[in-house]
Amino acid sequence: LPVVTCGITHGISMFADVWIDPGDVVILPDMMWGNYNMIFGLRKAARIRSYPIFTSSGAFNVTAFEEAVKDEARKNKKITVLLNFPHNPTGYTATHQEGDQIVTILTGIAKSGNHVLAVTDDSYFGLFYEPETLKESLFARLCGQDPRLLAVKLDGCTKENFVWGLRVGFITYGLQAKNDLAATYDALEKKTAGCIRGNISNASHLGQSIVLKSMQNENFPGEKQDKFNILKKRANKVKAVLSDAKYQDAWDVYPFNSGYFMCIRLKSVNAEKLRLHLLETYGVGLISIGDDNLRVAFSCLEENDIQELFDIVLQGVQDLS
Repeated sequence: LPVVTCGITHGISMFADVWIDPGDVVILPDMMWGNYNMIFGLRKAARIRSYPIFTSSGAFNVTAFEEAVKDEARKNKKITVLLNFPHNPTGYTATHQEGDQIVTILTGIAKSGNHVLAVTDDSYFGLFYEPETLKESLFARLCGQDPRLLAVKLDGCTKENFVWGLRVGFITYGLQAKNDLAATYDALEKKTAGCIRGNISNASHLGQSIVLKSMQNENFPGEKQDKFNILKKRANKVKAVLSDAKYQDAWDVYPFNSGYFMCIRLKSVNAEKLRLHLLETYGVGLISIGDDNLRVAFSCLEENDIQELFDIVLQGVQDLS
């Protein structure tokens, strides 16, 4: 059974406390949620190895992923790979083919003798807007592939069930054991639960009770579908707006097909300077990532405001050019 955590951020921290030692390598894409660096790099003193997440054609960069994994496997007996789909910050989810390739690569590394921790951060699971996206967690495909491969699923209710503030998350393990599988799972559960006990004592019983009761309500599936439909309409509106050629000289659009966010790559101005200018001049708040990228949370935009937002961003680019 899953071990309950106080949200997914806490789940990631508990995973790190149980499994990551100083100097361990954690493989992540070049565009990533900032808290990964806080948890793995600063708290646990792990070394983060990055790879470019996209190819020039806008697909998941399987080749770069494979090169990073194999390179670190040559240098380390143990590697940790964190997979986050739908991806924060880009809003991308791997296709079925890309998912199969990821599983094949990690399974091959395990079969060659390395210990592989394959971690899926499924924070935004279920919010898939395009038919080609993989609509099951890679955790399911990674489970039981090899005794040296431990699959770890991190998920929760905040984004999946739209219950901000209740802080209910889960850590789930999937493995192939040569001997007593039940005893192995029991040991993993006790080890993880002990770490949580020594950290926050326990996750909120009130939050768990509210979530459980809401899911048992007959209106829950319909209400959840309504929220999904709203987010999908917003995502499609963003795509429609950004298809306008007037934006082409200002930025490129990273591929997105899921989740809460999307990103643009600026062509002529610094992302942080533009972020500050938009905030101070127009009252628009975005997130800058590196020198060139801005993250837009279309999840919090009314559909009718999307055109105006990107027109303001374009005006900001022109102001600074």
